[in-house]
Amino acid sequence: MESLYELGIKAQAGDEVSLIKIIERKRKMIKRYSFGDEDCYQYIIEKLIRGIKNYKF
Repeated sequence: MESLYELGIKAQAGDEVSLIKIIERKRKMIKRYSFGDEDCYQYIIEKLIRGIKNYKF
């Protein structure tokens, strides 16, 4: 099993499967903080993707 760090590096390099794996691992937390609002859920996922793309590994 790959660590989030390894997945983050691969996702930043353009590996979409790694990006999906990160989102799947964080799905429970995302659902909790979106409070059942679908727009908020999508917004959090969008911010997560942007954060991964801009993070300095």
